[in-house]
Amino acid sequence: MNRYYKYKYNKKNLTGVAVSLLLAIFFVFIAFITAQTRKQFILIVISTLSLIALGYYYLSYLPVRRWKEVINTPFPEKWKEILLKNIDFYRELSDEEKEYFEKRIQYFLKTKKITGVGTDVDDKLKLLIAVSAIMPVFAFPEFEYTNIDEILVYPESFDEEYNSGNEKRILGMVGDGAMNRMMILSKKDILSSFSGKRTTENVALHEFVHLIDKMDGAVDGIPGILINKAYTLPWLKELKKEISKIKHRKSDINPYGMTNKSEFLAVASEYFFMSPVKFKKNHPELYKYFSKIYRKKVVG
Repeated sequence: MNRYYKYKYNKKNLTGVAVSLLLAIFFVFIAFITAQTRKQFILIVISTLSLIALGYYYLSYLPVRRWKEVINTPFPEKWKEILLKNIDFYRELSDEEKEYFEKRIQYFLKTKKITGVGTDVDDKLKLLIAVSAIMPVFAFPEFEYTNIDEILVYPESFDEEYNSGNEKRILGMVGDGAMNRMMILSKKDILSSFSGKRTTENVALHEFVHLIDKMDGAVDGIPGILINKAYTLPWLKELKKEISKIKHRKSDINPYGMTNKSEFLAVASEYFFMSPVKFKKNHPELYKYFSKIYRKKVVG
């Protein structure tokens, strides 16, 4: 898998160079035929080349450099111990898949800032957040969370004003407005998600599924970048049927899934990844859809 990423990002780097050169030639030609004076021509060329250079740096050179650093940096043994002890998903992977998963985690932690607000954030917590981000997109090696920069970790649950405390009702949220490109999570509930006591819940994974759902421009319970268009209508039909079961108390899926289609996708995804055997047993048809959406190997 490391060979795959070396090839992928070497190719991306070469593509970036080629595109930048072609754009430079094109805009120099445009400047040549439109500029009325030599000074104007030079100004246009310098401005254009500067913009192209900036675009190349942020869109091609920087991602490639980060991946090279990740590929050449060994995954810490202490981190492997944490994953083996706490993550069922990781334990079930082959050795090659484990290495791939580790590199995805490293890249995520290298490109996303995780900040404690009134609480400390250790390596275990960072790993649990990264694991929750990568599990839903494990089968999509090209996928990156381009719609988030930072994860804020509060000690406990919080309210709409971001006040933290046991009596507050929000466990996690994707920010908007002034909090755009941020996610807020409750530390207590992240740790609880991997304690073995709440095997169908994972607040961090829930919020990352919202980000995945949001990537196509609509938060509608249809993750357009993952789901095949041919499955969209059957998926919506199945989704409505399952929400109806929750309303009539004929389902063990978190009742919060009744809120809307997006929340159903998020809470059912938690269940699917955190307790796949139980999910398959209790929701065989829904399990088939989630296996197709996330391209996950069927269990059992």
